[in-house]
Amino acid sequence: MFKYSPINSYALRNLQKNQLYFNSPLNFNDPFDTFHPAEIREMSNEKFVEQFCKSSKRNFEKTKLLGILNKSISKKDFYNFCDDLIDYIFDFDSENSTNIFKDKSDFLEKLNNIKDSEFDFVGDIGTFFSTIKLRLQSTIQKTLHNIRQQSFSKIGVSCFSKNNLNLLMWSHYADSHQGFCLEFDSSTLPFSKAFEVTYKSEIPNISSDMLMSEQIGTESIEKLLSFKSIEWKHEQELRIFHQESNKSYFYPSNSLKAIYFGIRTDVSDIEIICSIIKSQNPTVKFYKMKKLERTFGIQPEEFFYSTVIEIQTSILQIINKSFSSVEFTVTEIKEVANNLSDMQLKAHLDDLTNQRILVKNNEKYKLNK
Repeated sequence: MFKYSPINSYALRNLQKNQLYFNSPLNFNDPFDTFHPAEIREMSNEKFVEQFCKSSKRNFEKTKLLGILNKSISKKDFYNFCDDLIDYIFDFDSENSTNIFKDKSDFLEKLNNIKDSEFDFVGDIGTFFSTIKLRLQSTIQKTLHNIRQQSFSKIGVSCFSKNNLNLLMWSHYADSHQGFCLEFDSSTLPFSKAFEVTYKSEIPNISSDMLMSEQIGTESIEKLLSFKSIEWKHEQELRIFHQESNKSYFYPSNSLKAIYFGIRTDVSDIEIICSIIKSQNPTVKFYKMKKLERTFGIQPEEFFYSTVIEIQTSILQIINKSFSSVEFTVTEIKEVANNLSDMQLKAHLDDLTNQRILVKNNEKYKLNK
């Protein structure tokens, strides 16, 4: 998995400390991201009964309430239920009460006189409960809003991609190809916990049961924090979440596999980043992106970076082998150390002279023995 980045002080600090920045969803460039609208599926009868019983001051038998909503309760059980609890459901003394029944006794009498073959009275009570259910449904949108504003806005998100060759990603997230792209091992923590973003043209369909749960689980994270418009599909995005946002958190240095530099990345920036990475994890591979000749695309080309100490150690090995007791010029040593330019080689020789490892006479160098 890959992470695009511009080159700035924050990026260099994160590289040096082996850490990732977890941004707040409130800062995302897509206003629909995380805070998109959501279509709420109707609450199940089971979840409604659970919520109704939880909020009621009376002890209702859940199986009988479900039987009423599903219209599967027997007449006998329905009568017994109403005999015990109907006056806690209908307020017969209220001015707004139904005119069908005078009081509880009248209700039960008419219920008792209904023939079994005509027993649809339970449907009227079921409709009453369904009305309550719809009222409860209207509060779910407010619940969703509160979840997002109070909970999800505090969650930290670090974004990655499955693709390190996307021209738009290099333009948008790597400073117009002047930045870099990190490759991480997706089998190691925390990268193994990444969620894959889902792209669709329609808004997500979210279960009311999920929103009414006491704890927001994996499904809600996938739906609300990993759901984007299909127009972003080219990003092939992966996301890692943390409980807090706007903070940086560490990752194991050996989880970084490679770093890719953009077509326009400055040579001095490459030098700085390579020296930081090489000192922490010498197994990291380095690549420079280059244009393809026949198509609009790029491909990585591997290069090898050596630290100053490694280069100067190699130069001294050559000097000891070929010029152990004689003077030599830049041109002469260049013949056996041809992997460096004249300017680079001279800079290293002068540095070794300043360290008094070499002595210099005009334009000739010699080991200081």
